[in-house]
This record gives sequence, structure tokens and C-alpha cells, in this order.
Amino acid sequence: MKKLISRLALLAGGLLMLGQAHAGYTPTADFWECANKVGGTFTHGRVPSGCDVASFGPDSFVRGSYGQAIFNDASYNTANANDPISVAERKRYMQEMYPIIRDASERYLKARKPGVLPDELAAYQRGVFALLRQESFWSHYRDAQLAAGQPFLLKMVRGDNGHGHGMMQLDDRYHFVPLQEGKGWNMLQNFSYAIDIYYDGWQKAPASCLGGATTGTGTAAQIDEYWRSRARSAWSAYNGGPTKVCRWQNTADANVAKDNGYRDNYDLRRWLPDVADLARAATIDVACLMDMGSACPLPTSGGPTPNTLMKLGSAACVLVGETLECVDDLRDAACLGSRTTFDDSVATTIYAAAVTGRARIDHNRHQLCRAGTPGLQSLGSAIATSVPLELRSSVGGMLLGTLPAGNYQVLDFELRGVLKQDRYYRVRGTLTSGAAQDGWILAGDSATHAGIATAAAPLAAGAIAYPGDWVAVNVTTSLNLRASPPSGTVLTTMPRGAVVQVKEVYGTASANNLYYRTEYLGKDGWFFAGNLYPTSTLASWAVPAAAPASPTKHAHCPTGTRYDIHSRQCMSATSVYGPFTAAATQACLDGGAGAVCTAGRGVVVDGALLQLQLWNKATNTAAVGNGDCPRGASRSVAHRFHCAEAVVRNGAAETDVYGPFGTGLVNACLSATGNAAFCRSNRWPGSVYTALQP
Repeated sequence: MKKLISRLALLAGGLLMLGQAHAGYTPTADFWECANKVGGTFTHGRVPSGCDVASFGPDSFVRGSYGQAIFNDASYNTANANDPISVAERKRYMQEMYPIIRDASERYLKARKPGVLPDELAAYQRGVFALLRQESFWSHYRDAQLAAGQPFLLKMVRGDNGHGHGMMQLDDRYHFVPLQEGKGWNMLQNFSYAIDIYYDGWQKAPASCLGGATTGTGTAAQIDEYWRSRARSAWSAYNGGPTKVCRWQNTADANVAKDNGYRDNYDLRRWLPDVADLARAATIDVACLMDMGSACPLPTSGGPTPNTLMKLGSAACVLVGETLECVDDLRDAACLGSRTTFDDSVATTIYAAAVTGRARIDHNRHQLCRAGTPGLQSLGSAIATSVPLELRSSVGGMLLGTLPAGNYQVLDFELRGVLKQDRYYRVRGTLTSGAAQDGWILAGDSATHAGIATAAAPLAAGAIAYPGDWVAVNVTTSLNLRASPPSGTVLTTMPRGAVVQVKEVYGTASANNLYYRTEYLGKDGWFFAGNLYPTSTLASWAVPAAAPASPTKHAHCPTGTRYDIHSRQCMSATSVYGPFTAAATQACLDGGAGAVCTAGRGVVVDGALLQLQLWNKATNTAAVGNGDCPRGASRSVAHRFHCAEAVVRNGAAETDVYGPFGTGLVNACLSATGNAAFCRSNRWPGSVYTALQP
């Protein structure tokens, strides 16, 4: 979410007006872009005035995405607000709106303050509820008619002579561009954009008005009064500007009536009489509409149809031929663009009964998204950004600050747009303001990503263990080491406190369930390390540990190179070392690179001379691909989930297994084969690997 004109915007006027005489002024006329203006009344949902939503965005999106959160004048007696049908429609509307604002305000505050305590959250939400009552009577969308006999059209509230847009009343003279981007007509984008200034006042209040206290102490009444004062401070800043955070304490201020009006709304909770069920779930997708806005697919219903994005339960699916191919969450729908063409702006809801008996493939997001998106970096890998980037609380969400160019670890990723392939990464870093923060960056699209964020060597410890890092088991009793993730054969158990070296990281599902490969008691296997979405549980499973005095290697590489987590190959600053798969080698030849594709170069690994292929990074990227395994290889359950490739040598079918192979395995291989050179490389005969497994 963009900051409100560098926080210089002021909020004033009857219905709040964001911005006064500051830079960025656009001299819009009163009721600019206001078609078919209607009046209203100062009751919940009907505050005057209203103008056609269609001037800024499609009615179909509002009706499809916001459902019943539209006040319906056709079910309201506009001449009598106390008529039972009027009361019923007002209560229906508020019952829809309350859980939306409840969930949106909770999501906002937890994004800004992940460890927020329940009493602060409750007070903040109450303050937001009072703000909406004070400013717009919780009004945003309304179906209304110009006059009797005229059609009912979808309206959006407009205040302050039409300059204020939506329930948060963004002023078009000071927020002209954001309003054109949808921050007015789209209700939760309107909320997400504007609520940032209320939060700014909330944060400034302790130091400015409350004697430095950041939480309430004392009796229950004293604690309640503290949070009440903090909410009043936030609203004074919201209404009067960032310098007016303590305005409510000055009873001689010209705006005392406004401050007292907000106080009364906070104290009396004037929204409550119209809300019967405070615990009812929201009927709209609050998270998607806050994060993605008009990019949220429109919900429709129907049966399985080619070239159509379908929502089946929580999964996103497309038809490829007669097969249903799916990912487990709609946020990864764009990754299905590598399987077939479809419009990702609309999602048709289908039900299990409609696809009974149909073949179905459920893709792992980490494999599908990578393989179909050149340059998309993998979970847990390091990236280097070349320019400062905005850090947001979610994809397309609230702006947290600016992240300087630097080295960061990928904690999550999302792809947006089947064609454009905008790639977003969740990272952790220190903002230019000095605050440490988790958030999301936009790292370019299919055309620009290489100039914004590229694969890099880790420069510091990550939240996710890098290959070579050591971790200690942190579960209560013991942790299973399995032959493959997520539920392969249990090889052994590792007790609490066991210290092991991470060789590889593998993720599954939209929750980013993480698995680490390690060697323990001579066994090469995987253990569950927690998940990262929506919040991290890594510390409950394994925590960073000091390396032993003589640490073993997680992978064996030529002198002067490193093992790269994303490509699973040894590389220097400019070159990548084989052995490469047969399929990648053929792709290299097909690409015209010539003899370099197959030539062996003399390199030293652990003091021994090996002949390995050596390609530059561009050749490697084109030939090996961006899949979870190198081109031609796939994960093999029979080989402890290493990448494996079926090949034919001397007329016989063989299997090659690709590393990483840690020191324990390498020493066992050398002993079993009489120091065979391949033991120190990243490719072994499958029969040798299998024979070494206890």
C-alpha cells in the first residue's frame, strides 16, 4: 500500500478529506467523474452522495467479489429510515460489513505488528470501527436510482463535494493517481490505502500524547482509558494531519466537536445495534481483495471447461486435454500458465461431483512454478537485488518501507499474470528507515527480472537453513528421518538436540512445508523442518546450531567454487561445473555451443584431479533449465528423493543419480569403489548410490 503522499496528506472536512495544499495537487472539479449522482441519508450504508462505480471499475467485479456488501435501496424505504424494511436492510448490510472490517483491520495490524497483543488488537479494531462510523457511516457500495421508475445502478459513496472517494474518502485532488489505480472504487483497496495514516497516528501517540507509555497498565478502567486515548490520538492525526496527533487534548481547538464526535462513537459503539452476530465469518475473500485488489479472479460457477481457470475447493485447476491439472491454492494459479492457456482474471467454481472419474494431477507449486518461469528463484535461495525496492506487507499490499539493494533470502514467492509473470519474493531485511522487517518485493516480470534480482551466494545466515548450515532438532521428543518427503519410509529417528548438517532444502504445498536433507547415522534422508506460510513454525522443529570443530561437507565441489542451493550445482563467479545430465548436454549441443558441451576440463576436488564439463552461466541456464531437477532428471523415491535420470550407455539402460552427496556418502563411495573418481563429483551411478544405503 502506498504511503499517503509521504505522510504529508491532511485529513479534514465533514466526511474526511485526505490532503490539503501540498505537492501533487490536481485541480479536479467538484464531483469529478461522478455519473448519475444520487443523494442519501446519514445512516449506515446510505451516506450522501453516491456516483456510478462504473466510472472507475466494472460493476461485474464488485458484484462478483463483494457479494452482499452492497446496500440495496430497492429493499429500503428512502422516505422512512425507521420503516421495518429500512431497518432490516440496514442491519443486513451492517452484518455483512462488520466481519469484513473486523478481519481487514486485524490483518492490517498483524502485518504491521506481527506480535501484537490481544488487548491492543481489540482497541485498534474498535478505533477503526469508530473511524468508519464518524467518517462515512460504514458506507461504500449502494444500489440506488436517480428517481422513481429509473434503473437501480451500482454507486460508490462520494463526499466533500465529490472529492472524497469511498468509505475512507480519498481526496482526488491529492490522490489522483492512486484513485485511477483503483484505491477509491475497490472497497478493500480503499481501506488498505487509507488506514495507514490512522496506524501512523496510533504509533506516534505514545511518545506524543501519552507520556511514552506503549501499553495500558493499572486497573481495568485505567487500561481501557489508555487504549481509548490512543485511538483518539490516531483519529486526530487521521482527521487533522500528522502534526495534530494530540489535538483531542486541546479543548479550545476549533475541531473539538469532531474529536468529541469520534470519542462518542468510540465510547457508545454506535455500530453495534445493527450487528447481530459479531463472530460471523466474512462472506468475501478479505485477504485476496486486500492484497490483489482487482487482480482477484471473479468467482463464477460452472463445469470443467478448456482454457478456463477453475476453483475446486481451495485448489486452482485447468484442463490439459482431458486431465485436470491443479495447484493447491489460487495464489499459484498463474503457474498453471505453463500447462495451457487461460484467462486468469476469472475463476469458475466447480464441484467435485462435476469431475468425478476425471484424471487429475496435483502439482507441487515449487516444482511447477520454477519449471515454467525462467529465472524464478527457489525457496530458501539467495538473491541479489540491484536497485532499492518497495517492501510490502503482502503481494500488492501495504507499503512497509524501502528495502535497499542487497543480498536477501527467498522466504516465499508468488507469480502473478500468466503472460506477464510478475515475480514477487518474500524476504527479510533492514529498511532504509533502519527497521528490520519481513515483507514482499516485486522483482520484475518476464522481461525485466534479470535486471532487478538474480541468484547470488549467501552472505549471511538465513531464516531457512542454507545447504552447509548446521541445525539442532528442537521437537519435544524425536524427529523422523525419512527416505523421501513428506511421508516416505522412516529410516531412523533423531533425538531432541541432535545436531545435523543441512544438505538440501525442499518445499511442498502452498503452506511452504519445508524438508531438509541430511546424513545421520550413515543414512541419507529427509526431515520435516516446519512451514513458512502464513507464519513460520521453523523454530518448533529445528534451530540453528554451531558447526562441529571439524565440520563435514554437505557437497564436494572443485577448489574455489561453491554449491548453489537453487541450481544444485557447483559454480564459481562465472562458470558452472558438471557433470550435466544427458538431456542438458544435448540441449547445449542443440543450442550451438559446440565442443564445450561435452569437453572435460581438469579440475581439483578434495585434492584429486577430475575431468568435468565446464559451462558459462548463460549456457548452463539455457541447457539445464529452471526446474527443481536438471533437464531430463526428476525426483526419484527409489533413490532417497535425489534427482535421477534414465540413460542408455553401451546399449544398456542405466540410472544416474545427482547430488548433493555429503562427506559420509563420499567416503563410503570411495571405499566401496576403490577411489572411483565419480565419488567426488555430483553424479553417481544409481546402482552405487543404492548399494550404499543402509
